[in-house]
Amino acid sequence: MKKFHVSLLAAALLVFAAPARAGCCAQPDVVAAVWGAAQWTATQINLYISKLAGVVEGTGKMILQSQAENTKAINQQAAEREKNMELYRLGQQYQLPPDPCTLGAIATHAEAMNRAQGAIASSFQPGGSRSRLQALKAADAYVNAPVDAGPEARAASLVAAHSKHFCDVTEAQKYGGTRVCQTTGELPGADIKAETLLAGAKARPGDPDSYTFTQKQIEAAQTLIANASDPLPVRGLNKAEANTRAGVEYYSLALAGQAKMSFSLQAMRDALARRVPVPEGKALVAAITKGNPSAAAYYARLPHLKTEGISALDLQDAEVARRYRNPQWLVDMSAASPAAVAREQAFMAALLLDFQMRQQLSNERQEILLGQIAAALTRMDMGPKLEAAYRQVRAQQ
Repeated sequence: MKKFHVSLLAAALLVFAAPARAGCCAQPDVVAAVWGAAQWTATQINLYISKLAGVVEGTGKMILQSQAENTKAINQQAAEREKNMELYRLGQQYQLPPDPCTLGAIATHAEAMNRAQGAIASSFQPGGSRSRLQALKAADAYVNAPVDAGPEARAASLVAAHSKHFCDVTEAQKYGGTRVCQTTGELPGADIKAETLLAGAKARPGDPDSYTFTQKQIEAAQTLIANASDPLPVRGLNKAEANTRAGVEYYSLALAGQAKMSFSLQAMRDALARRVPVPEGKALVAAITKGNPSAAAYYARLPHLKTEGISALDLQDAEVARRYRNPQWLVDMSAASPAAVAREQAFMAALLLDFQMRQQLSNERQEILLGQIAAALTRMDMGPKLEAAYRQVRAQQ
């Protein structure tokens, strides 16, 4: 009978020692500490009562060993509880209720950035706001040469730009001190390498690729575009020449050549514009990373974001990379609620739609360029035949 009452007393004390779970999310450290102390106290009392009742028999060594094992078990439980609370905290961060202001800011800044990119592409045309070169001044005369600059003047400005900024080590060893190469330039070979436009001009071989260009990289890309497009050297006409039949035919050919070259130039200018940092990009990144720890951690890896900012292409790459190449995103998603996962899926679907629209525009430009190539091949094939047939018609009159 005595043993029965003692057991009831031990059970009652264990009930009081049970962890209080209400409010544990607010103060996990305090709750874990109180729970651990209560469990340890309950164990001591239980052992003491059991000993009095004759249930526990043994030496003091056995009691101490039992206490140590119980304490170890309690500590393991406390550590597991702390781990679970940390996962819960991370999950709560990612499961914050959607903020309409933040979501609206993302859409607003994204649209502003898209419009800015279109304006930048146009600004690289001669006479545009970004056409003048400031960091690579020797290349400015070449990039912004007048439309009717003769081949001699254009060649001189091209070589002057290369000699000042773009000579590589091999050229410097062979031609150093001459008009074609003064010394090794700050961006060797940047005016003739495709990577200047696609991955950024590099001061040294092996420098990392870049999707957000510095001012010097932007100007080097402008020089490459001027060099790669090889604009037709149109000689200017005086008024007397412009009023002749031959002058009109000559000028019509010049206009046709400029129109055809425009398609190639536009494609390259668009590619450069996608790599130019846009001021609106900083505000857009701030909206994306607000309340999103894994996104904030990934964007913190981009040092140029605090200086030059971020380009449209770099932003697209980052939005993919912060998910696909970011382990923390997987941790966040594993702890996220179904609602948070659904919101992330919606964002990714919207991003995919934007990619598809840009791909459609790219396909359109490619079709136009292919059409120009087809037209040029047709003229090369049919032009002489038509001219020969026309001479026969004239001969029969």
